[in-house]
Amino acid sequence: MIAKAERQRRDIWADLAEPSSVIAFLILYCAIHFLVRYLLSPNFTLDESEQMLFGQSLEWGYRFRHPPLITWLSWGTLTATNNSRAAFFLLKYAIMAAGLAAYFAAGRIVIRDTRMATLATFGLLTTFVMGWLPLVDLMHTVLLATMLAAFLWIGGRVITKGSPRDYLLLAAITGLGILSKYVFLVLPVTFAIGVALTPRFRARIKIGPLVLALVLMLAIVAPYAWWSYTNEYSLFALAKTITKGTGPEFSPLNWLIGAGDLVWALISFGLPFVVIFPILYWPACKKLVVTDIDDRDWLRLYEITMIAGALMMLVAVFFIGTEAFKARWMHQVAMPLPIYLFLRARIAGVNDRVNKIFAAIALLFALLVVGARVGVYETHAKDCKECREYWPMQSYARAFQRVGFSRGTILAETYDIGGNLRGVFPDSRVVTPGYPVQVFGAPVAGPCMLVWEGERGPSKDLTDYLTANYGVTIKDAATRGDVNAPLLTSKTRRDTMNYVLIQKGRCSGG
Repeated sequence: MIAKAERQRRDIWADLAEPSSVIAFLILYCAIHFLVRYLLSPNFTLDESEQMLFGQSLEWGYRFRHPPLITWLSWGTLTATNNSRAAFFLLKYAIMAAGLAAYFAAGRIVIRDTRMATLATFGLLTTFVMGWLPLVDLMHTVLLATMLAAFLWIGGRVITKGSPRDYLLLAAITGLGILSKYVFLVLPVTFAIGVALTPRFRARIKIGPLVLALVLMLAIVAPYAWWSYTNEYSLFALAKTITKGTGPEFSPLNWLIGAGDLVWALISFGLPFVVIFPILYWPACKKLVVTDIDDRDWLRLYEITMIAGALMMLVAVFFIGTEAFKARWMHQVAMPLPIYLFLRARIAGVNDRVNKIFAAIALLFALLVVGARVGVYETHAKDCKECREYWPMQSYARAFQRVGFSRGTILAETYDIGGNLRGVFPDSRVVTPGYPVQVFGAPVAGPCMLVWEGERGPSKDLTDYLTANYGVTIKDAATRGDVNAPLLTSKTRRDTMNYVLIQKGRCSGG
């Protein structure tokens, strides 16, 4: 029995050196996260609600805060599956699995050791930003992380292989990465700086294919860039508004506070991994004697990339006036760190016992995250402030149906209400203030209903939007009331959802 257990442990450790086994493990990891998400709450989180709303139509762009790639993927998933909730939830975890596989592949190129590349991927997951927050929400950020991982992989391929296909993939990944989140661009720029300052790697770059890749990347981004330039809800419009103002206050104290905030955000990105690593891998944190020239160049490239990325983010403090940084805003700077550190660990010759301890810690962290997510959800309803995960949407839907609404136009005060209402009224058109009504899909015949939460009347933004887009006022209401129902998982907490039902046909345009 002891021999069998020992053999099984050796087999598990051996599996971490097999790429197919590692990919299978990463897929299993994401599948468990998907099941936790699917089984806990039927409601949509903040990011999910946003995608449910904007996923009603396929547009070049939707709003200035984020470029449209995640919404295109959401629209495609919802359209292909007839608004399947399971398929929509699965989308994020499929993206996450692809990103982890790409990160592992990037690690194999740089570290040139499959097991250490596996541990680097585990290191990325042994952070709250990558191992916890994606369970809670962050569809945009999951896509950003995946595109950054894909760029690290294709950047390594271009340096080590440099085939025409690699340059074509470089163009596609960079273009789509920009369409995932604007800050994606930080990594390609800083990676290019790192390559330019690493002579052996710079000599491997083929100028002709690189120029072609740049042209193709611009072609991918151009339609959205044109939409953004010509649309009043775009990033360009926001930039014009900012430049008309006074701009940031050029205060040395603000600069110092902002720089300190940035440093803390970078450190926080890696917690608890950045605390665990030096304890276990102390030899890798000391000055190394690097005899292999490739090792030396990869270390140089990654160091320059991360330092340049931090400096680019620091520019936001000096010239844009950023008030605060969050750890989850640091992906484009800090994601290369686990690969870099485990390359140092391989060079330092750390023994397998330490590696096994780290793998066990990573597994324990993953299990604790799943348990904590379940525990938080099951106990949080009694004192939640933002209770969207606990809204009794089916109770609300039945009440709205009883007063005569089953299909039509829903005007929701906020997009988390709107996204969740679309989940229970998938054949309706759901809109929310602050965006052009055209992005919410084609008009739907039927009555119009305003919905807002809490013990108060509708906001001015809600009523003004109704009048501006439909020429309708609250005075046109056929029915007005509220629905009070207990929150999911709670027997004591209740929530009120208010509604105003407008007569049929008044909101079918727009």
